[in-house]
Amino acid sequence: MRTTNRHGALRTAAIAALTGSALLIPAAAAMADAPAAHVGVAAATSKPAKPAKPVTIDIGAGVSVTVKGGKATFDGKTLKPGQVYDKGIYVYYSADGKRVYSKTQGGGVPYAIWDAKTGKSLGTQKTKPTAPKAKAALTAKPSATTVKAWQELRVNGKATGIKAGSKVTLQQKQRGTWKALPASTAVNKSGAYSLRVKLGLKGKNELRVVSGKTYSPVFAVTVR
Repeated sequence: MRTTNRHGALRTAAIAALTGSALLIPAAAAMADAPAAHVGVAAATSKPAKPAKPVTIDIGAGVSVTVKGGKATFDGKTLKPGQVYDKGIYVYYSADGKRVYSKTQGGGVPYAIWDAKTGKSLGTQKTKPTAPKAKAALTAKPSATTVKAWQELRVNGKATGIKAGSKVTLQQKQRGTWKALPASTAVNKSGAYSLRVKLGLKGKNELRVVSGKTYSPVFAVTVR
């Protein structure tokens, strides 16, 4: 009886061991497939950049210039980089946004230079700083792209970086060479112009407007 009981106990232990291992294997596999948990480390969060503080520049005569967000403000006036205010008090905000030039009322006073980022004085200069001239450019647009021979049309456009009163002339491409046509006018104070044109050459006419060494993009008008 003792022998039988001993064999029975051994068989029960073996079954229990097999059953236990069968249960442990899927659990171990599940643990292996599960993603690793993030323990003890908080996700890093980037803090938003603080807005730049305004810089106040005391240019004298009770007037100050405040530079903030790429704009210079004084006495209720706002200047963007490259703009000038010149009415009694002179203020020029440089095109690169790095300097402010100023001059208060009074003859013989040199122009003061200020660091737009720190507000510190960078000295003075005798010559008047001026904004860089805009690159000369011309636009041109015909009032019609198809006309009858000698039918009048208009060519309207805008001049940039070209002085008011400057002459603009219409040119026509003839056998590979640009020829001036008897159609000219002056640029007005706002930089606009308008030309009256009559074309007699049938077919596609390639045209452009010129002022000095500045040319508009080429455009076409077809004459039927």
